[in-house]
Amino acid sequence: MQSPVVKVPESVVVPPSFLQKIIDQAEAAAPNECCGVLGGKGSVVTSVYPIENDLCAPDRFNGNPEALFCAVRKMRKANEDMIGVFHSHPSSPPTPSQRDREDNHYPGLFYFIISLASDEPEVRCYVMTDEGEFESVSMI
Repeated sequence: MQSPVVKVPESVVVPPSFLQKIIDQAEAAAPNECCGVLGGKGSVVTSVYPIENDLCAPDRFNGNPEALFCAVRKMRKANEDMIGVFHSHPSSPPTPSQRDREDNHYPGLFYFIISLASDEPEVRCYVMTDEGEFESVSMI
């Protein structure tokens, strides 16, 4: 049986308050990367779940398994799906790094990257295809 092919949506709906929440987390974690997951339905983000970065590193992340399990349990209780992952790039652009490409294996999820490399934080969103490529998705 063949896996379904990931269809990359044109956009994702994310409330400004949720974008601010992940930016605030990125700034608080700097100079290390932050991470977390996003709950929702389809292409609509309805919740943000910050997760502790167990690596405490400026160039990689690994979400705390216990916190991730807790977030998934809360999503199920709220009738949400895990539709995305977010992490920060404290000193590089908000584009998937080589490490991001190698360490992330969840086609179809939204990947939000928060860059703190400029004076103003910048957030971009991507979806990973079945082939492991990241395609840009607009945020509305």
